[in-house]
Order: sequence, then structure tokens, then C-alpha cells
Amino acid sequence: MKTLNLAFALTLAFTGVLQAKSMERMRARAENINIDTSSLAKKNSSVPDAAARPVAADSRQRNADHEVRPSTSPLIAAIAQFFRLLFGANGDVEIENPSSEVPQVDGELEDDAEEETYDEGQTYEPLDESTLPSEPFQQQPQQFGLLPQPQAQTPSFQQGQPSSDAGGPAVPEDLKRKALDYFHANSGRFANKRYIGIVDFAAHSSRQRFWILDLQSGSSHAIRVAHGTGSDPDNDGYATRFSNVPNSRASSLGFYLTGALYNGKHGRSMRLHGLSGTNSNALSRAVVLHDSDYVREGNYKAGRSFGCLAVANSQIANVLASLRGGALIYAGISNSDF
Repeated sequence: MKTLNLAFALTLAFTGVLQAKSMERMRARAENINIDTSSLAKKNSSVPDAAARPVAADSRQRNADHEVRPSTSPLIAAIAQFFRLLFGANGDVEIENPSSEVPQVDGELEDDAEEETYDEGQTYEPLDESTLPSEPFQQQPQQFGLLPQPQAQTPSFQQGQPSSDAGGPAVPEDLKRKALDYFHANSGRFANKRYIGIVDFAAHSSRQRFWILDLQSGSSHAIRVAHGTGSDPDNDGYATRFSNVPNSRASSLGFYLTGALYNGKHGRSMRLHGLSGTNSNALSRAVVLHDSDYVREGNYKAGRSFGCLAVANSQIANVLASLRGGALIYAGISNSDF
């Protein structure tokens, strides 16, 4: 009888391990984002604006209670991982910022001075969508050094080829792959199946680091975007801290679903719904995509938001027109696990 009980106990333990690993695989497929910052490392030091930065030592110490040591037995590690995934994380990620890589800029813009709040059930002034262009980024293609491409062209980025758009940086291949993989695996979530937004928070705020991918034509359009004050405490233009916590004023990593258009404190705006454990509070935190005076399409260090994806006044109409109606936006860090 003791042998049978022991065998039964071992069977339950083994089943628990398999279930925990199965849940981890499902989570990875659903979110495609790893919040274990201990593996984040700089992989390409020759490309300053695209290189990920290693995790800060104090971040590792702060998260020590949530990490599993390599020497831990597989069973204990699987159980710890199971409960970590079950109860979720606060989305806190911190990376180092090499000051030697701060680029020279022509000027610095002021930070956001007014934070927006979100109250469930409150009525907001809707945005008149007839004021938005029917074909985004087609009215002034020379602004990006781009030419309109034939609608029948096969999207180059769907084939994993480098972007050929002139006048701006190419979309980082790893972020592109993650965004497209998530889009195809969860296509039922997205009513807007033509456009995808990708943000690379590894780049300096003076650089074009927000791309709008047109899945129909194969073109991509690079613009500038702000990050939160909580993500850039030393105000050098690099985002090094990310959080899902209310009042952190930090940007959040992860996958977003675009929501309602409205006129708010920052003008023309779009609600964002967080789809990852690292940005699940986006709606309640009033983290939105909005019009901005502190972002400019030029060699300027952008002002900092309160966590919102703020874009230049000259680009807001194109961005809202392309990403409205339930599109995917992925905010990550190139050349990293995020």
C-alpha cells in the first residue's frame, strides 16, 4: 500500500510539472514576451539605437524573490513558475543605459505637463473620423522619402526580408517577427487586419522608432514617439524602466489592441487595451496614443509623456487613420527577449 501511495504521489507531482510547462507554453504563444529580465543582454553593440541594454544589478536584486535559481530542482522550479504565471507580474523591467551612446541632437523638447485620467462610463467627445485621411501616409510620401507602392505588391516584411523604405530606419527584424507571429496567431482579436504598429524602445527618443506596417502594400512608415517620464528618470532620451503599475508614469512593454477615437486633453487620441501581463493596466492608467507638442519630426530629443505613445502633431492623423478599429501595436526592445 505504501508503494502504491508513493507511486500515486509521484504521478501527481509529474502531472503538475507537465501542466505548469504546458501553461508556460500557452502563455508564451499568447503573449510572446518574456519578463525574466535576467536574460536580457546587449547583443549588438555596433548599432547604438537598436542595441538592448543589460539588466541593471539593482533590478536583479529587487526581483530576486521572484526568480528561480539555476540550482533549484526541476519540480520546485516548475511549481514556482506556475504560481508566478498564475498571479502575474507588475510589468516592471529595468535595463542599463550606456551614457556613451547618447546621440547629439539639435534641441530638446519640453515634457508633458498634464496627465489624462480614465473613468469607466464617462462620456468623451468622439473624434470625427471623416477628418482623417482615407489612405494614410499617401498624401505626402516625400516627407518620409517614400513613394506609394502598388496595392498588389507582396509585403516584403511578411517574407522576412529587410524593409526597402527610404528616408527612415528599417523595422528591427526581431520585433517585426514577434509582432507578425502574434498577429497571425491571434488574428481573430484584430478587426483591422491591414496595419500593425511596432515601437522599439531600445532607440533614443530623437530617432524614428515607431513603425506603421501596411500588410496590404508591404510598405512601412517610420515616425517618432515619446516614452514616459517614469521610463527615463535621468532624462537622457533613453527609456530604461518599464512598468504596468498605476501612477508610475512609465511606458509599458507588450501587445496592445487599439480602441476608441476621441478628443481629449491632448487633442486627437486613441484608447489602448493591454493584451500582455506587462501592460494589462493600460486602459485604467489612461495610457493612450495621442497628439503631442513635445514630439517633433526632426533631430530633437522628445519630451516625456506620462506613459502614453505620443506622436508629433504632423503625424497624428496618419497614425489614427491607419491603426483605428482594432489594430495591433507591439512595444518592445530590439535585440532582446522583449
